[in-house]
Amino acid sequence: MTNTSKQDQQFVTMPDGTKVAVKAQRETKKDRITMAHLTSPSRIKLSEKDRMETEETIVSSHPTLKFKKMDLHSPDLDSLVIDGELHPCLLTSKASQADNPTYEEAMNGPHRDGFFDAMKTELKTLIDMDCWEVVERLPSMNVLPSTWAFKLKRYPDGSVRKYKARFCAGGHRQIEGVDFFETFAPVVNWTTVRLLLILSQVLGLASQQVDYTAAFVHAPIQEEVYVQMPRGFSEPGKVLKLKRSLYGLKQSPRNFFHYLKGNLESCGFRNPSPDTDPCLFVSDKVVCVVYVDDTLLWSPKSEWIDEAVSQLTATGMTLEVEESVAGFLGVHIERDQRDGSIKLTQTGLIKRIISALGIEHEPAVQTPATSIPLTKDLDGDPPDGSFNYASVIGMLIYLQSNSRPDITYAVSAAARFTHSPKRSHEEALKRIGRYLKGTLNEGLVLRPSETLNIDCYVDADFAGLWPHEDKSDPTCVKSRTGFAICVANCPVIWSSKLQGDIATSTMEAEYSALSSAMRELLPFRELLLSLAPSIGIETSHLSTIRTTVHEDNAGALSLAKLEPGRITPRSKHYAVKLHWFRSKLDPGGPHPIVIVKIATDLQRADIFTKGLSRVKFQAIRKQLCGW
Repeated sequence: MTNTSKQDQQFVTMPDGTKVAVKAQRETKKDRITMAHLTSPSRIKLSEKDRMETEETIVSSHPTLKFKKMDLHSPDLDSLVIDGELHPCLLTSKASQADNPTYEEAMNGPHRDGFFDAMKTELKTLIDMDCWEVVERLPSMNVLPSTWAFKLKRYPDGSVRKYKARFCAGGHRQIEGVDFFETFAPVVNWTTVRLLLILSQVLGLASQQVDYTAAFVHAPIQEEVYVQMPRGFSEPGKVLKLKRSLYGLKQSPRNFFHYLKGNLESCGFRNPSPDTDPCLFVSDKVVCVVYVDDTLLWSPKSEWIDEAVSQLTATGMTLEVEESVAGFLGVHIERDQRDGSIKLTQTGLIKRIISALGIEHEPAVQTPATSIPLTKDLDGDPPDGSFNYASVIGMLIYLQSNSRPDITYAVSAAARFTHSPKRSHEEALKRIGRYLKGTLNEGLVLRPSETLNIDCYVDADFAGLWPHEDKSDPTCVKSRTGFAICVANCPVIWSSKLQGDIATSTMEAEYSALSSAMRELLPFRELLLSLAPSIGIETSHLSTIRTTVHEDNAGALSLAKLEPGRITPRSKHYAVKLHWFRSKLDPGGPHPIVIVKIATDLQRADIFTKGLSRVKFQAIRKQLCGW
């Protein structure tokens, strides 16, 4: 056991008065250069000595990170390991270094004056919002480091549009139970966003995107949190005691969500379906969705959106109203006024995937997967490690779940082997990348019909791995479920995954897939119906919204219908688990669900269950993605 000297300990006072010993973070000379008193913006000045220092702290709120190569025999390595984990300083951003400089690069580069002005603007904003008070530093305080995050925003032609500087706290040094407790914050479901984009085209809804200035700082903070003063502005022996949430703190997103939720409710908004999407809020005239500090608003009239923005501003929030929704969370949203379509693309992410895979000079292919299923390949060659398998899988999952349903099956199959990939699995990922390379500018085209009907396409591949996988492995006899839920002939939900239980027949596999699709369909239908009053759908018109499930297996279709005598001795073993949705069909109710037979060659969900030939794949892709 390692002995810790008194000099290496510090005591943190808990809310009940008890003291807890924690490992002290050794202060360097740089740590002791604390920063200027911020009660008066006129006292802001930059120390030239601080400007030349070379220290960087990357906080948990920084963009996507990757490991940086380093000398593992460096004598300083031990100082970069905290509680058995690598210090965030060992991580570097994948973002453009020129547009996301470090403190030293910003203060010594060609944009020095622009970034320094942005720093002063940031500090003035935080001071005006009464974000902190300056206090004497005491030995008992757990003082978090602070850092600057810089961003250079450009116009499409490359010219500078805006210099942005954000003052952040080093949340990686927070201690659970001392300066943070709960951290979970919900985010909007992309299903909701796609649904509202479709409704906006069908019903002619106005839309606006709203950004909050210093969003997290609006929310008060309950815990006692101390942070070093901003680098470049010095006053010895002083630290900041936070009154409001600061970027970088673990609890900041959660604090802001509850703060924003309270303000929305005070303005007449409510959550119609908290279990389906806790980030959807509706009033009598406006629909609002929230993703941390990004907000989208829809309404039949733009004047009603303006009224809602004015109400939110009156609560004390500083809002910037941007143009009509043109992009959200990295997804570009392009409207075509000629045919009333919306195109969702993620070209930037696809380029990152191609670069990560190192296939810039390899030829494109026309399908993302072959007709032969991807197996464990236990005797296959080990991976060559030319790229980070898990990182690429993560990017592909985000891509397919937002704008590229055509790669869903291929990504799902490859994601099974993230923990122990083989060379064959790497080649499968490269094939997906080569397919994306050939369809770089494509995405999901939403070209809605005039009627708001809901259609669900369900399919299953019974024991599809059996001829290819090890026969002694139970996984090889599992079936795969695939389904797509469409509104106005546009996909909003899709899925491809192996079934949890082993089906003993094709009918059972299809029926299990039908049950899984119903778990998504029923709450989604309730979500659509709950939005009706706020988006201008008359109550009398709700009965015209038909819900149809398309199934191509006659046995599953017969078993699903509400008719007596359908459960036989050969099917009763899964009645309890899968029959639950039969009571929800409600053929005599106001919103019945109808299950109908569809020809196999018209089954759109086939693209989610197996690798298809080029002709069939492209035919279904045309129906689903619109290209």
